[in-house]
Amino acid sequence: MSTMIVPTVSSRRHSLPRERPVEDKYLPESDGRPMSETDLHRKLMIALLHALEEHFRHDSQVYVSGNIFVYYRDENGKRQPVSPDILVVFGVEKKDRRVYKVEEEGQVPGVVIELTSSSTKIEDFGTKRYIYAYLGVKEYFLFDPYGETGRQALQGFQLEGGEYVPRKEFRQKSAMSLHSEVLGLELRVEQGTLRLYDPKTGARLRTPEETEAELHAAASKAAAAEAEAARLRKELAKLRGRKS
Repeated sequence: MSTMIVPTVSSRRHSLPRERPVEDKYLPESDGRPMSETDLHRKLMIALLHALEEHFRHDSQVYVSGNIFVYYRDENGKRQPVSPDILVVFGVEKKDRRVYKVEEEGQVPGVVIELTSSSTKIEDFGTKRYIYAYLGVKEYFLFDPYGETGRQALQGFQLEGGEYVPRKEFRQKSAMSLHSEVLGLELRVEQGTLRLYDPKTGARLRTPEETEAELHAAASKAAAAEAEAARLRKELAKLRGRKS
């Protein structure tokens, strides 16, 4: 949902221009405008980022981020920024970045997810779609949590021949779902929100609240087990005392 500077691009080209010398020493990390997210969009973005970071936490060559400026060269060789809500890049170091520079990293995002709305749908389905195709982003997903765009809540596009081709949705029980070949995950719409599943295990990737609840439950279980062990030790000591 972030604002962006609109470049001139073509949806039929997705190969990056030749790398040119960096002429600017400082690249803006923000466009100076306030974030225009709703509470629901912000919470959903945090939940998805957490789920993806946890899923790929053991892979040092997967970078997960969101609302960060991705800098690239447009077809005129001019440096331009675009800010995806969620991006996953494969083949680069997992580390904190202030901005993501395509020409320096040598990799474009493999997957981008935008949380769209009535105020961003033209940008998300138009300009950003062309930019991501131009860059060579293999999969592009859009989710509309409020149902404001007049389209189905979850849409996915796969890059073919330099253009995005819509992915066909399939239904599992009551949830609409799309499979991401790049992520190796399923995106499902459940109770008005977007959740991620690992098809290999059937497990749903956890939100921060679910992770915290599971850790709390595990800590409570461990504390209960320790209390029971202490009780048994005390009972055993009593029995030994009586025998002596």
